Amino acid sequence: MAKIKRSQVKHFLNTGTVESPVWALISEGVTTGLINMNPNVTTETYIGNNNASIAVESYAPIMAIEATAIAGDDVYDYLDALRKARAVLGAAETEIVNVWIYETPAGGYYYAEKQDVSVQFDSFGGDGGVSAKINYTINYVGNPTDGVFKPAATATWEAEPITTILTTLACSGVTLVPTFASDHFNLLYTASVANGVSSTNMTSTLVGATIVQYDEASPVTQGGAASLGVGINHLTVSVTVGSEVSIYKIDITRAAA
Repeated sequence: MAKIKRSQVKHFLNTGTVESPVWALISEGVTTGLINMNPNVTTETYIGNNNASIAVESYAPIMAIEATAIAGDDVYDYLDALRKARAVLGAAETEIVNVWIYETPAGGYYYAEKQDVSVQFDSFGGDGGVSAKINYTINYVGNPTDGVFKPAATATWEAEPITTILTTLACSGVTLVPTFASDHFNLLYTASVANGVSSTNMTSTLVGATIVQYDEASPVTQGGAASLGVGINHLTVSVTVGSEVSIYKIDITRAAA
C-alpha cells in the first residue's frame, strides 16, 4: 500500500471550446482543491422498523478554489476573462478532466473522467500589500464520462481506454530499443544486428485483437521469420480491436559484410 499524494490527482480545465478543447492544468497559485461531493441523502424509518434506512439518492459535486491571481497562467487568464464579462448560463460553462495519475498508465494515458461544469465567481481581490486572490467554484453538471487522458505537452483526452496495447512484442536474436513495455506504444522501435543475422522471428500477442505483422509489405505469421537485408529493414505490427488501430514500427539495421 502507498499513500496517494495530492499531486497525483490532477485537474485540467478546457480553456478552449468543446469542438477544439485546450486543456490547462489547474495548479499555479492554487494551494488546496477539494471536491465536495454534496450527497443527497434520504432518511426514512419504515413503520415496521425501529431503525432508519438511509439511501444516497444523488450527488451534486462542486470544487471551491481560492487561487493567487497570476497573470500569464492559462487557467487564470481564462477565468479572469469570464469574471470580467460576468459570464452566466452557457457562457460560464466549460469542461474539466480529473486525472488519476496514481494509477498505472498505458501508452502515456491515465484513467480519467471528463465532466461538464459551470464556473461561478465568489470573490476577487483581498487585503492590501499582498497578492490578489480569485475565489471561484466549479459546479459539476450531469454525469461524467470515463476515459483516458495524456497529460503531455499537448494534453489529449480519449473517451474510451486504449485497447490495442500489445501484451508481447519480440524479435528473436534482436534487442529492441526501447525495451518493450505497455507504455511504449505507437512509436518506433530500433535495433542493430550483425551481418550474419539474416532473419528474425516476430512474435506479438494481445487476446481479442486482430494482429497483422509485416516485413516491409509482406505479411509474416505469428512466430514466423522476417528476412533481414543489409541496411535498414522496416517491420510493422498492426493491432486492431473494433474500430481502434495501433501501429508498432520496428527498424532493424543489418550490418554490411
